[in-house]
Amino acid sequence: MSSNPPSSTTITRSTFDQALKLYPSLVEKVYASKLRNDAKKVTEALKRDRWRFEELPSLIAERRGKGKGDGEGLSKDEVERLVLWKITHGHSRPFLPGMVRKNDASAIEMQTSLAFRELASNSNSKSTSFATVSTALDLVCKLTGIGPATGTLILNVFDSEHIPFFQDEMFAWFFPKSGKLKYTAKEYLQLFEAVTPVLKRLSVSARDLEKVTYVLGHLEFLGDGEREALEKPSKASDEALPENEEIPEQEDDEKKATTDQKDPVVSKKAKKRTAEEDDRDKDETQTPKRRSQRKT
Repeated sequence: MSSNPPSSTTITRSTFDQALKLYPSLVEKVYASKLRNDAKKVTEALKRDRWRFEELPSLIAERRGKGKGDGEGLSKDEVERLVLWKITHGHSRPFLPGMVRKNDASAIEMQTSLAFRELASNSNSKSTSFATVSTALDLVCKLTGIGPATGTLILNVFDSEHIPFFQDEMFAWFFPKSGKLKYTAKEYLQLFEAVTPVLKRLSVSARDLEKVTYVLGHLEFLGDGEREALEKPSKASDEALPENEEIPEQEDDEKKATTDQKDPVVSKKAKKRTAEEDDRDKDETQTPKRRSQRKT
């Protein structure tokens, strides 16, 4: 993150709303930069962005409202389009769409349906527990190519109020000294626990927090006046307030032989894996993959 954006402990609702208003113009600039000012590609990317934040969540809510059940899942086309949005909006993962396409349409619909049903039956209008999110995330992470990052994106379109998407900019805002993300269950648990009190303090949604942290993570695309207006409230108080703790250093993934492994969130009640599961995992890791080929 660049410059001196307001921190998670100092940001006010006024600054939050100001940053949120900047999102539409900023995301267009970011996409233009990523897509080398290709007007057609930028237009398509912006349509996907509106679909991801507005149209798809509304469609899911409409399905529930028509009595089609809390557990109606996403189609394969919808999941593939979410993945395309993700690799344009964030880090490029050109291999990811191909991995996701390997899933049968029926498998995608079933696993997302089970996950949505879990969220609907164990959540309320005020909050969603991490145990519930953990269980739902395990369900979607059974799909090929779906790891904790993409999995939380799927859950977020069902519950945009309480479930944060595992976004790089959001994590960097809460944990500026954390270093490079590995997209692990441990990291997402840390993010979830940091996000929840901020949502309550500011009375905002996880969806809007995602947009605001995206703006704060790309301040270089703002004009001087816009950037200074966002930075000013934090200058006097940032030093006096504690930052979130840094995540302990983990073993470099490049030193491990990995494949299409999933990193589902494990709840506190989860049991130790059996020897049989360990043997299965060993079989799945016989052919190492490069870091760039791991799913997120």
